[in-house]
Amino acid sequence: MRKEDVSGFIVYLLILAVAVIFGITVLREHAANSDMETYVYVFFILGAIAAGVILNAVMFEVAHILGARAGRYEILSVCILGLLWFKDEGKTKFKFSGYDGLTGETKILPKKDVDKEPNPTPYLILGSLFYLVELIIVIVLFTLFNNRANMVLYNIGYFLLVVVVIGGMILLYNILPMKLDAMTDGYRMRMTTNAANKIAFNELLRVEYAISQGQQDVEIATFNEITNFTAELNLNKVYMLLDKKEFLEAEKLLDIILNGKQTLSPKVYNRARAQKIYINIITKPIEEAKEFYDKEVPMSERRDISNDFSMVSVRTYILMSGLLDNSKSECLFAINKVRKCFNNTPKQRRKVEAELYNDVLKRIDEVHPNWKLSEYNIVYEEPIEKKKKEKK
Repeated sequence: MRKEDVSGFIVYLLILAVAVIFGITVLREHAANSDMETYVYVFFILGAIAAGVILNAVMFEVAHILGARAGRYEILSVCILGLLWFKDEGKTKFKFSGYDGLTGETKILPKKDVDKEPNPTPYLILGSLFYLVELIIVIVLFTLFNNRANMVLYNIGYFLLVVVVIGGMILLYNILPMKLDAMTDGYRMRMTTNAANKIAFNELLRVEYAISQGQQDVEIATFNEITNFTAELNLNKVYMLLDKKEFLEAEKLLDIILNGKQTLSPKVYNRARAQKIYINIITKPIEEAKEFYDKEVPMSERRDISNDFSMVSVRTYILMSGLLDNSKSECLFAINKVRKCFNNTPKQRRKVEAELYNDVLKRIDEVHPNWKLSEYNIVYEEPIEKKKKEKK
């Protein structure tokens, strides 16, 4: 299980705990005093929950839109609970779609020809400020309505209280500064705390948009100031160089990343290291690669690569096991993780990663033809929307 999966589970558990505590304390007391039949009260609470989800989902995306405009970004699309509005050839269109978020997602692109570098802070923080205003308004209204002399206003007050608690749960998920099963504003805020990361954030948005539009040869900026975020962007350039078989240039860029080891998380460092090991093995004769492997790759790094759930680590470990350790069992052990790792690979890297992985299996089959590892190839198909854009 990935670290973000565990973190996500803990956060969901925390949200559930808040819901249970709120239910058995505040709502139990209100149920006893509301003068509603049990079945009516159930519909009352369900309606309040639905209203809370919808109203807060809309509020957070409106905040994203206004924050993006304040930060000098162009709005590409807005998705609220699976309802997607987007621009296509200058026209606003609608469809149902998945999204990367708890209740919605607003995709943005840095504006061109602006005096200052676009600033993501308003886009990331305005949702929290909007919720603070919502919270203050509801507290004031709840205080005014919390009197059983007028049962209609009394119940409306608790209805609004449920709405704001639902908003608080959504905000809790979205504001935590960690990577969960979706990309949260809190995580992005943590990653864009310095000037280099803000520039890298904008560059990543530009690159991902260009790739999504079917551009085959996207120019990607690289960064010498290494952080986790700039390293991730540099790795995008590494993938482009690997796709072109420009291994020497890719290795130079990896060295820049690896020289910033002190500023990198172990995960980012290990994956950059795995890329370099991969390049050394496929670009050198077997005996020379073996000498490099024995001398430069300690057991601790081999163990880290073996345990990491990413395509770069899996592909590298299969290559090490098949060509240098001659272990079919270890190859199959790693292959069992491929499908999950591939599904967790960013979409813009999947095509290249599938080709690199299939090439690894082919190289091993050339040395060990009876292993028939090519039977485990990844069959990758371009997304339908991307095919349509390329045809245009």
